[in-house]
Amino acid sequence: MSRRKQQSAFDQVFKFDRGRIGTYRDCGLSFREIGSRVGRNQTTAMRIRDRWMQEGTTDQRGRSHQPQCTTSREYRQIVRRAVMDHSVTSRTVAQHIESVTHHSVSARTIRHRLQQSGLPARRLLLGLP
Repeated sequence: MSRRKQQSAFDQVFKFDRGRIGTYRDCGLSFREIGSRVGRNQTTAMRIRDRWMQEGTTDQRGRSHQPQCTTSREYRQIVRRAVMDHSVTSRTVAQHIESVTHHSVSARTIRHRLQQSGLPARRLLLGLP
């Protein structure tokens, strides 16, 4: 099983079930028995128990990516601005968002949000005079 698939299987185990796995192991049950009682693979039960022994917690680890710096409201404003004016650049959209929400958003973030919504990301093109 790939590492990504293992991680997604672990993410689907509820906190209550992770606690049950630890309790069942303390009672002396085998990992195969624990897996059948919780409804998970025995390998998942082993990984959860190992994490408890090493880290003292069964909580899910934080994600490696940074949280989004734009709210859903700002996201809608970015898309609305780009749809209304097709000649607008990502820098002008960023300036507009900052003037409306008083929250600084980079032009790169604007381009990412436009790409996520399926719109072309616009950059200011410098032409020869």
